[in-house]
Amino acid sequence: MPGLIIAAVRDLDPPAGGAEMSLTALLKGVSEPGPLSGANVLYVPCQQSPNVDPAILQQAWRIIAFQSDDRGEATALTENSGIKRHAFPLPIEDVWSGIAWRRRSKSGQPHIKTQRRHLKRANNKFANILRKAIKKEAEEAIRSGLPVIGVTQLHWSAGAATVFQELNIPYLVFVRDELQFIQPELYRSSLENAAAVCCAGEGLGLQVSSTFSVKAVRNVRLPVDFAGRFGTIDSIEIIRAAGLANRASNNDLTTPRIAIVGVTPEKGYRFYQELLPHLANVWPEARIDVYGGGMYAESLQEYDNVSWHGHTSVEDVFSKCDVHLLTVESTGSWGRVINEAGLFGVPSVSVNIGSQPEAVGDGGMIVSADASLDDWVLALRSTYERKTELGEIAQRHAGIVDHRSSIAAFRSVIKEFSEGI
Repeated sequence: MPGLIIAAVRDLDPPAGGAEMSLTALLKGVSEPGPLSGANVLYVPCQQSPNVDPAILQQAWRIIAFQSDDRGEATALTENSGIKRHAFPLPIEDVWSGIAWRRRSKSGQPHIKTQRRHLKRANNKFANILRKAIKKEAEEAIRSGLPVIGVTQLHWSAGAATVFQELNIPYLVFVRDELQFIQPELYRSSLENAAAVCCAGEGLGLQVSSTFSVKAVRNVRLPVDFAGRFGTIDSIEIIRAAGLANRASNNDLTTPRIAIVGVTPEKGYRFYQELLPHLANVWPEARIDVYGGGMYAESLQEYDNVSWHGHTSVEDVFSKCDVHLLTVESTGSWGRVINEAGLFGVPSVSVNIGSQPEAVGDGGMIVSADASLDDWVLALRSTYERKTELGEIAQRHAGIVDHRSSIAAFRSVIKEFSEGI
């Protein structure tokens, strides 16, 4: 019989964003038999999986997930999967989270002390509900002689970790963004008592281990199902060619077009307020296309060289741009969009923080965190001038986040920390 994975999170399905989609993909992956990361199986994006010797396949895990029901009913994300989902009537927001956002700083970050008050209350409520539900499931598995391991991430991970610790269940914590660094004391125990902290990329892992006294850090890259999302490489090339043809028909093909996808306080909002007007002065020919919803992205259209497009499909964004730009304020969680751009042959310019250098690889340029605005402009110009060459490299490098490799890495981490339980 398979072992048991207990996932305890605020959100899973419906997802609040990419972090939930990533965790769901990993959990679904290990709910089926598959190889470990050291099995030397080569996965190529948008190509079928190679035949794998059945003798090296690891047993499937049983997955139970506990989450809030505040976002509604489950979607196709977990439908017909190996994940048994339990949703509790716990609100995601409360009066204190609202106050935290209304009192946000000039950089756009929620008021830290008020946010901490909201998160403490939410984590305590989550822990109180989890105790009974998790205890029953875990005890049944343990009586059957099966290994049990917990998984959590993000906002309610402190509450989940408290219960895992009380029940002596080893657990993994995924660090996805800046939250644990902004509220270190709230999440310190959950991270430092975890069997391992999982990060997408070694760079983010180094940030974690230099901030917290964690027991172990493991690299589990973002799982991106390129074939499921975009089809074949030929399909991607057709989409890209159509986008460039559309630009040519509008006499726009010689205009340098730089895409920014998603803007938040952590993802460059304050920096873009400095860079974009400077870019307009020193490289007026370049146009900046900003994509994504929210007031931060929308506000950037105040600059003359910027067009804001709102929510737009990845296909539409990267079929028409020349260079992709992504920066972060402090926490270098892996920029999935860098490799999505790469799949379409679009190179990226990003910052030397956390895992961004790993995400870009040689398919673009990395700028120092303390670089001047002119250094950023130089990197963007240089990448634009070499866009064909760097785009080809970026497309090959995109395979680093192929979901099958990431699932194999996650399966290996689970095996490592569940053996001997």
